Amino acid sequence: MAFFLGLDAGGTKTTAALGDETRVLARLAGGSIKPLRVTIEQAQQNLSDLLKNIAAQSGVDLRAITASCVGTAGLRLPQTDGWMRQIISTCAGGAIDVVGDEEIALDAAFPGGPGVLIIAGTGSNILGRTTTGRLFTVGGWGPVLGDQGSGYWIGHQALRAALRAKDFRQPSPILNRVLTFWNAPSTAEVINIAHSGADFSLLAPIVVQCAEEGDPVALEVLERGGRMLGEDAAEAFRQVRQFEPDQPMPGIAFIGSILDNVAFVRESMIETIRRAIPAVHILPEAVDAVSGALWRARHFKVK
Repeated sequence: MAFFLGLDAGGTKTTAALGDETRVLARLAGGSIKPLRVTIEQAQQNLSDLLKNIAAQSGVDLRAITASCVGTAGLRLPQTDGWMRQIISTCAGGAIDVVGDEEIALDAAFPGGPGVLIIAGTGSNILGRTTTGRLFTVGGWGPVLGDQGSGYWIGHQALRAALRAKDFRQPSPILNRVLTFWNAPSTAEVINIAHSGADFSLLAPIVVQCAEEGDPVALEVLERGGRMLGEDAAEAFRQVRQFEPDQPMPGIAFIGSILDNVAFVRESMIETIRRAIPAVHILPEAVDAVSGALWRARHFKVK
């Protein structure tokens, strides 16, 4: 019997799924193995601990694995591919496929097929894929130039909007809660912190809480973020269709903590897509990226 390993190597955790040709035999999460987040020694230890637990749960000798696939960000860095191969090869047997984390998410939603994937967590990006595997990207320009609808964008835009509301004597609870969260004694100190490299993504839960309480400033930011993600997804869809108009209509899927957990953003995004492309199929729930990694491992062909 053949065994396969899928890995989703995120910035804060690594999710692993071990399966045979048809079943998932074990699934667990462990520490990060991502470059720039941990040292290679720590990555090696984190993966070793995770896979020991996978082996214990499944009863499978990991030296018997036929192929592994790991999805990770940072493949533009030349060391990432070699890093992943090095740490996986010391823990498991078989061939190793290293791909982008967006590709395993696409395969979780549309195994080997065309589709559009919306990613919105700390950052955001939209990808479209054709039947031939060609990728189109809309957005993904990072926190300074893009990342609309992401956690960072939400925190940043909400604080800007709250300060503007203060100028127009339209108070929002966002500002007072940021004062508390940042332990800032005054609005002036909030400005200093904001201009000193603050991680605005940490403010996103505050914005969501204010929106749930009916704050119009927070609601407008979340709905605008969802609308922009929907517009970007519709554009990626159009690009895929333009490239191969005679193929079946691709579906749209989403992934990431914001779209999984923040209904204001998700519903605004879906409504925007529906207005632009009424007939498109949108997957109802966030995709499980590690299942895409396992699918790719099962279908990996040594080049």
